[in-house]
Amino acid sequence: GPSLPGVDQGLVLAGKFCTKRRVNLEAVGRALRSVWRTKKDFEVSDMGENRVLFLFQDKEDLDRVLLQGPCSFDKYILLLHKLEVGELVTSLSFHMAAFWVQIHGLPTLSQTREAGICIRSILGKVERVDVGDKGFSLGNYLRIKVIMDISQPLCQGRMVRMGGSESRWVEFKYEQLPIFCYLCRKIDHDKKDCIDWIH
Repeated sequence: GPSLPGVDQGLVLAGKFCTKRRVNLEAVGRALRSVWRTKKDFEVSDMGENRVLFLFQDKEDLDRVLLQGPCSFDKYILLLHKLEVGELVTSLSFHMAAFWVQIHGLPTLSQTREAGICIRSILGKVERVDVGDKGFSLGNYLRIKVIMDISQPLCQGRMVRMGGSESRWVEFKYEQLPIFCYLCRKIDHDKKDCIDWIH
C-alpha cells in the first residue's frame, strides 16, 4: 500500500494527565514552557481524554524533557512516552513512569551502585543510579531512577538485609511526586476518584 509520511524525525512525546478533570491545554503549554525551558519551542496538540502530543523541533530538548521524568501540572502527574513509528496514541497504556527515588536509611558506605541495583527488585527497573565516578554516594541518601508501574501501590519502604544477619528499614521518598491517593497509595488518581473509596 502507499507509505505514510511520519512526523519529521519523530520528535514527538505523547502525554497523559492522571486526572478525571478536564485539563486546559493553553495553561499546560504556558506552565511547561517555564518548567522545561526548551531551547526551541514545542507545539501542544489535544488528543482527547487528557492525552496530549508534544511536538518538538529539537532532539536535545525532547531527550532532556524525558530525562527529567514525569512532571506535575496543577498537582496532577503528567506521564510521558516517546512516540515510536507505528504506535497509536489511543492504545498506549501509560502505566509505566520513570521516577527519581531517594533511598534513606542505608549505611553511608552502602550507598553504592550495587545497592541501588539490588533495590530495584522491590521498586521496578532501575534506569540510573546517581553515584559519582567512584561508584558511591556520600550524601544523606542514595538516588536511583526507577521505571515503575504506577497502577500499583507505591512502596514506602522495606526491610533490607545488610550483609550478615542484620536487617534495617530503608525508606523510599519519591521526587516530584504530585498528590496521590492516600487510601490505596496509587498515583494515577487522587482520593476523590478512588474506586476503593467509592466502594
